Amino acid sequence: MLADLRTRITQLERGAACLASSSIAPQQDQAPRLWTLGDADLDQRLGGSLDALSLHELKPELFGPDAGAGSSAGNWAAALGFALRLAVRRLESMEASQGGASRILWCWPSAFARELGAPHGHGLAALGLKPSAWLFAETARASDALWAMEEGLRSESLALVIGVVDEAELTPARRLSLAAAEHSTPCLIVTDPRLSPAGSTATRWRVGSRQSASHPFDGAAPGASHYAVALERCRHRPLTREPVPSLLEWSDETHRFRVAATVAHRADAPRAAIAGSR
Repeated sequence: MLADLRTRITQLERGAACLASSSIAPQQDQAPRLWTLGDADLDQRLGGSLDALSLHELKPELFGPDAGAGSSAGNWAAALGFALRLAVRRLESMEASQGGASRILWCWPSAFARELGAPHGHGLAALGLKPSAWLFAETARASDALWAMEEGLRSESLALVIGVVDEAELTPARRLSLAAAEHSTPCLIVTDPRLSPAGSTATRWRVGSRQSASHPFDGAAPGASHYAVALERCRHRPLTREPVPSLLEWSDETHRFRVAATVAHRADAPRAAIAGSR
């Protein structure tokens, strides 16, 4: 009985439109729906890949144990940087298929643009993103940004929609989730870590900044970007315990995430005792 209830809840969350679209066009190429992190172990935790027909939420890591303290600028930058790198992965999956959309819509209120600073063309290009592929919508209110995101999803002309708002309440989040499913366009939303999580999300991530890796040729230069990432919710793979942040590293050469070398393959585990030692 419990298994049947879980199955029904999953079907309701995914939306009837998603099921309808797959039955209407069973021969449609499924490649554009693939959206992975690039690491087999990480993708396995997601059930194979990120759901490209759903809403995903990113929250910056809280600054200190007190939730009222908010989040540091570095953690906000980490959450936005993580979103941009997911965008790289999304565009590359679309380019692997024929006729895939290649534009991304970025929506946020002007208050966030003034506080955090807008993405820069040279910075996007350094990540492997074409500045010409981006559409920016800066609004007066958060509700207008949410409306622009929903309209972008419904246009069916975008590879991805990204929004930055304080909070997505239940009704707007549900509308975004349904629009993503109906029009086969994924949506990322970055929200304030002090406020309630959005509903109807396929995944929810907590992202924090960490010291970058050492540069392989210059010890004084920064190396690969590091992120402390905790998967707090995964619709297709229910979590049974408190999420523990993983230290992920982004490769600028391969455009993939991977577990940082300092903790890969259980390098952080205690060494086995030497035989015969006491």
